[in-house]
Amino acid sequence: MRGREAITPPFIRQIPSKYAFILNPRSGNGRAGRQWARLDAEISRRLGEYTVFQTQHPGHATELTRFALHQGYDRIISAGGDGTHYEVVNGFFENLRPINPEASMALLAIGTGSDLSKTYCVPKGRRAIPFLNSEAVLPIDLGRITYTTEDGGTIIRHFNIAVHMGLGGVVGEHTNRRSKALGGFLTYLSGVITARLEYTAKEMTVECDGDTFSGTLMEAIVAKGFYDGGGMHVAPHGLLDNGLLEIYTIAEMGPIDFLINISRMYRGTQEKHHAVRYRQAKRVRITSNDRVVVSLDGELAGVLPATIEIVPRAIRIVAGPDPRIVGAVTDSV
Repeated sequence: MRGREAITPPFIRQIPSKYAFILNPRSGNGRAGRQWARLDAEISRRLGEYTVFQTQHPGHATELTRFALHQGYDRIISAGGDGTHYEVVNGFFENLRPINPEASMALLAIGTGSDLSKTYCVPKGRRAIPFLNSEAVLPIDLGRITYTTEDGGTIIRHFNIAVHMGLGGVVGEHTNRRSKALGGFLTYLSGVITARLEYTAKEMTVECDGDTFSGTLMEAIVAKGFYDGGGMHVAPHGLLDNGLLEIYTIAEMGPIDFLINISRMYRGTQEKHHAVRYRQAKRVRITSNDRVVVSLDGELAGVLPATIEIVPRAIRIVAGPDPRIVGAVTDSV
């Protein structure tokens, strides 16, 4: 961690009694299913009894998570990539309220992307197994977005990592229609380059906690997680439980500047570019008279207008050593 001392997190102790895996075997071009077959026996030795729910279609992980929570499972383990984790976290809520506030979420990152596991300091694949039955959990913030559908309706979703509006949304269109056999980093990077070739900056109005400005933007990013796009350090100043969103707006820039700024995004130094503006807020509303595509945690969602809010300490998660937190978590949560 840069610029701050590591804090030993004041974890809340939770002894899980019923384990449910939400497994997306098709995640990572089928990589998740193949890895699960190799890890199943070791997981069984570690956890004893557990139930595996396999997803069959988009959105199914959300449905299965809700079902498992209603059936009394109190440790939900998301087995797949960041798209699976996004669906699972939405399954913790029904009518915007947690189904079981005492339940917790753990990660088994075996899909294409592993940005969320990096944010939570949890290893990927086999090395995550010792964390699956950990009794130490952290109550962390989530983002909540109300976005617009193509037919003018509205949808509300929670997200773990980031919302991209503009170029990043078009990148989501590109990456979601191609094979992910190359892995998260190369899949996303190729999507960025091809999307930039066809993208034109849009006029957007951004309101952050009452402070409003308008401009011609390549992209607006609102993040709660720290990493995105196969390792892009999308929120280098973020904390998991500080009750704030991280907002970056990126003005129009030429092709050379754009390529330079991609490398800055992966190093977490993007705000050094004159076209990038950074701020924090609890609530963000972004509008445009143009069609601006919105993606959530890498998944294509809808279009602007969109309103994004922080949901403080919305879910309990299993984290690894030294997650970036305020350090003021108490047992009253």
